[in-house]
Amino acid sequence: MKKIILFLVLIQLLGCNSSNENKTNVTNQKESGIFSSQQVKKLEAKVQELYKDEKEVRYKFNGDLTKEVVPYISGKNLIIPISPSKVQDSDYLSIGVILDFEKKVELVILDSLMIDFLDFKNLIEKADEWIVKTNSFDAKNTLEVPLVDKINIIFPQNEKPREFKAVMLFAQGTREREVLLREIGEKNNKDLINISLKKEHIVHIKEGLSPLYIAGAIDQSYFTIEEEIESVKNQYEELNLLLK
Repeated sequence: MKKIILFLVLIQLLGCNSSNENKTNVTNQKESGIFSSQQVKKLEAKVQELYKDEKEVRYKFNGDLTKEVVPYISGKNLIIPISPSKVQDSDYLSIGVILDFEKKVELVILDSLMIDFLDFKNLIEKADEWIVKTNSFDAKNTLEVPLVDKINIIFPQNEKPREFKAVMLFAQGTREREVLLREIGEKNNKDLINISLKKEHIVHIKEGLSPLYIAGAIDQSYFTIEEEIESVKNQYEELNLLLK
């Protein structure tokens, strides 16, 4: 059920129609090295070949549905879901990684929000490092420490990123650790948004953003995705012969 919840979120944002592709329109194009994988390069080449005639129709190619993590391609985006983490019964966090083959952009999608992959990965790794360092620290009051000065977040239906800063909260002795993303703006502006990431979320996300996790997920589903792409390609070839 958790995996299905995540799929519904990602499919809604990155469905098989071309209009959704513009949502990955960011100017930051730092690369983490995910695109350098031979399997990713081969999938990218096959997808670009499939859409070389500027087709408006978009396809979704699922990975191996028997696996716990099921990457898939939607349009020109490769999506690697990370199973949702749970802090409380109502506190699910859906997250995935997006590789945009067209724009060469790497993003994290976090509960429908999109963030540059490396920026978010660096934030999570720093937060995790602080959690480890303060494992024995006994916070008798809620303490707030700046974590990251600025990180851009893209909201649904809005291509222009909004600026946030990140702080870490230390509370309840050695147990409570939380990252709070606060939108930058006038303090009296009631429309400003705060995004909370609990300690359990941070540890979970760090594992999901690791090169080992991403490479393993792609490796398990590579041949299944490749076969689905080849199937569509073969149908086009057959159809084109009939139409000559």
